[in-house]
Amino acid sequence: VARQARAEVRDAARRLAGHEQVVALSVGNEVPADVLRWLGTDVVADTIRGLVEVVKEEDPDQLVTYANYPSTEYLSLESLDFLTFNVFLEEQEKFRRYLTRLQHLAGERPLVLGEIGLDAGVDAEGERRQAEVLDWQLETAIERGVAGTCVFSWTDEWHVGNAYVEGWHFALTRVDRSPRPALEVAARWNDRTVRDLD
Repeated sequence: VARQARAEVRDAARRLAGHEQVVALSVGNEVPADVLRWLGTDVVADTIRGLVEVVKEEDPDQLVTYANYPSTEYLSLESLDFLTFNVFLEEQEKFRRYLTRLQHLAGERPLVLGEIGLDAGVDAEGERRQAEVLDWQLETAIERGVAGTCVFSWTDEWHVGNAYVEGWHFALTRVDRSPRPALEVAARWNDRTVRDLD
């Protein structure tokens, strides 16, 4: 798996080297906690560190990250240019406190939220709640000094590997691409900065 990952990362880094549209490369996303515990943090951290080195060999100026998540926050990855975490917390105060914790883990590196949002369910009430939660998540991210955020996801039509994912309603648009109220929230926050906070 590690050998295949190095080959894929090398191919992507070589193909994307020097493209001004590419802000950074992520060398992975959420190694499951049980896999991390089984293999050990040193093995996984060394593998990710090796993938970072592959990117830097192909494009020394490219920023590199890895998308971690709360249940494996103890994975130490000092070789990353910035810390990326996927965080799905549905209570504002818990979200605020956790972002403060992540800033401590990031140290002097920027912190990016790779995935935030809420499952909208299948009715108007769920979609309204999704928009409300996304609104305070984006506000809190700016308030807590997060360098960037990515809302999960654009559409409910998505795949993992070759398998279509059903039953998740996290997106800003429905499967037919009609907008949910959360899309308007994301668009509004996309133009805001820390100066817009109370």
